[in-house]
Amino acid sequence: MLMIAAGIYGRTHVGPLARELESRIGHSPHLFWTGQWHRSLTSILFTGGRLKFYVSLSMLVFSVGWLEITKGPVVAAMTFVGVHLATLMIMSIGIALSTALRETHRGNLLWYVTDVGPSAGYYGCLGAALVNLGPNFQLPVFAAICLVLAARCGWSSYHLPENGQVMSADIAHAIAFPLGFMISKLIT
Repeated sequence: MLMIAAGIYGRTHVGPLARELESRIGHSPHLFWTGQWHRSLTSILFTGGRLKFYVSLSMLVFSVGWLEITKGPVVAAMTFVGVHLATLMIMSIGIALSTALRETHRGNLLWYVTDVGPSAGYYGCLGAALVNLGPNFQLPVFAAICLVLAARCGWSSYHLPENGQVMSADIAHAIAFPLGFMISKLIT
C-alpha cells in the first residue's frame, strides 16, 4: 500500500520519478557515509517510474507474497526490510573499500549514483522463499537465477546504462537474492 501511495505521490505510476524528488529520497553509498541513513528507508518506497513501477509492484506481490504465505507476515516483513537494509550496507561498505583502494570511473559512479526501489527487499524474499521448494528444484532454480543476475551485472557494468543506476541495482540484486536464500537456510 505504501509503494502505491508513493507511486501516486511521485506520479511514477504514469511517468518517470522526478529528478528533484529522487535527489531528496534516493540512496547512495556517498549519502550513507555522510550520515543520511534515512534514505535507506525512503528509497524503498519509490521506483524509477512507468514500467519499473508495475514490474516492482508485481515482483513485490509475488516474492513477498510467496514468503508470507509459506512463512507468515512477520518473517516476510522482517526479511524484506532486513535484506534491503543489509544489502545497502554491504554495498556501501564494499564500494567505499574498493574506491579507497583504487579509484575508477565505475567506482565513482557507484559511489555517487542515487537509486530507489524495493528490489533488494523483494529479491531477498524471493531467495528466502526458494528454500520452500523441494530439493530437486531448489538448487537448480537458485543457480539459474544467480546466473541471470550475474549476466545482468556483467552487462550493466560494461554498458553503464542510466549513468550507473542499472549497474547499482544489478549489484544490489546479486547481493540480496543469495543473502535472502542463505538467511532462510540458516533459520529453517
